[in-house]
Amino acid sequence: MDKPVNIRLLGGVNEVGGNIVLLEDFKFDVKLFLDFGVNIKRFKGLYDEGEHPSTIEELITLRLIPSEQSLPIKNLYTKQAGLYRQGLRNKEFPSNLDAILISHPHKDHFLGVSFVNRSIPIYTGVVTKKIIKAFYRSSGRYLENNFKGLNWHTFRTGDILDFKGMKIVPFHVDHSIPAAYGFIIYRSAGSIVYTGDFRMHGPLSHMTEEFLEEISTNKLCLAEGKLNQEQKDMASKGVKVLICEGTKIKKGVVESEESVKTNLERLFQRNPFDYILVKYDRIDWDRFRTFSHIARKYGWRYIITERDAYFYHLLNKGAKYETMMDPNIINDEHIFILKKGPARYQWQEKIRQAIYKQRQGERFLDYSQIKDLKKHYFIYITHLYDDLMNNLNLDLKGLFISSSVDPYVEEFYDNTKTICNRLLDIGIPAYRIHASGHATPHDLINFIKEVKPQYLIPIHTEHPEFFGKMFDKTNINVLQAELNKPISI
Repeated sequence: MDKPVNIRLLGGVNEVGGNIVLLEDFKFDVKLFLDFGVNIKRFKGLYDEGEHPSTIEELITLRLIPSEQSLPIKNLYTKQAGLYRQGLRNKEFPSNLDAILISHPHKDHFLGVSFVNRSIPIYTGVVTKKIIKAFYRSSGRYLENNFKGLNWHTFRTGDILDFKGMKIVPFHVDHSIPAAYGFIIYRSAGSIVYTGDFRMHGPLSHMTEEFLEEISTNKLCLAEGKLNQEQKDMASKGVKVLICEGTKIKKGVVESEESVKTNLERLFQRNPFDYILVKYDRIDWDRFRTFSHIARKYGWRYIITERDAYFYHLLNKGAKYETMMDPNIINDEHIFILKKGPARYQWQEKIRQAIYKQRQGERFLDYSQIKDLKKHYFIYITHLYDDLMNNLNLDLKGLFISSSVDPYVEEFYDNTKTICNRLLDIGIPAYRIHASGHATPHDLINFIKEVKPQYLIPIHTEHPEFFGKMFDKTNINVLQAELNKPISI
């Protein structure tokens, strides 16, 4: 009889975000984490604006990250917390954790790796690593933003990871962010599938379809000859366990990124507004592209801050795929950049040098110049900062469009209502034009039916009980996880 596998959820249980899944395979003697995030909504609720944790122990006490004492893992966290230099891993104690696999670069899935032992291998997609590094380089040096010295390993779709004979296939899926992956884990006792976060209504929905096809055919591993006969036999019998995100299992909207474009086009056909303030998650590349394209099509400026310009410039540099080359911060002349005073940080100097090198210094705007703009411009915001509000021309007609992530998930505690109320006071109405990064109820149900797992473990959802109701009286056994309690399969 094959030795069991233990699956332990340390985050994402009865909540959206903060995914941490500990997988212990006793046959291969492998211990690894699938994602190592922090629940950003709870994090923001515990720390006011400008406040940051000072120690790892503080985060453990607040139950934002798991305690080592409750886990079969030695030396999980770094002993060099807060030191911002390379070469830390040689000074760490060895850990018995084989790896941490990060599904995609949303903070509720990766932020915890800033605290981990630098000797532990961190596996990410190539672009995921790039985005995490862009976060680090364009943000302040805080405990939760220390990614130096990590033991990075990168993958792409088509790679096969090998941990002591246990094979893992990372495979792309569509999400509201580039470089999102699910994982297919091959064991002799049957495969385990972890979805990460995904959707089936985005511009790259074919990626999720390809993930589904790989789950059912295993053609990548079979073609490469990487599975032993026992693993081949078990893979052919289907999926043993599906660990599936369920953000929107209770409530959905029929939507798509294409519908965002369509609604913007409708607005511009009869647009009475002179300028538009727009808010979305900075890393939502699809949304940035959509708004940038509309601005360019109608001859509008698209104005972003220096920090945003530097972040996007890092993503553009060395991009292999066209989707990551467009928009292009250096070449797109309709994109303007707000700057303030002399450069105080290295990242400011770098983005200024990159723009001036192309002799496009006229694309920089001081905040005071906003008042002089006649009309036809977007300004991208995440909050209403004083430099902006003090320089808006209130004689012009403004509009606010909220296009940020689902208000209960991911990058930040949503402040859209606060922004709307403040803007209404000065006569700026608000619209919401959005498409979620998460699968709708009907897509979740169809996805699970196609996978046909023997066991289903919901994660990243406030309503795991819905899965039990949806799949009652079927051959799919829904397991309701309890925080930090192993599920033995």
